[in-house]
Amino acid sequence: MDQESAKPGKPLVMTMHRAKGLEFTHVLLFGIHEGSVPRAMREYEISEQDHADAMLRERSLIYVAATRARDVLAVTWSGERSPLLPATS
Repeated sequence: MDQESAKPGKPLVMTMHRAKGLEFTHVLLFGIHEGSVPRAMREYEISEQDHADAMLRERSLIYVAATRARDVLAVTWSGERSPLLPATS
């Protein structure tokens, strides 16, 4: 994404990976429910250590995406929220 493709007042849709290093007034993270992140891990048998490493990377990715919001952050999920999201009070 470059500055020329961003237009004030127009929503941008991008992956969490592409958002790294950018800042927005509002950020919406959709579909952060149990089993959705990380989706690729469901397709393979992996060791417990590899699973723990992948979960740490996914948690870090959600953190990076969430911290792109300057003013407003909204996170949605269907069913149960992802265990990678912090507990709400």
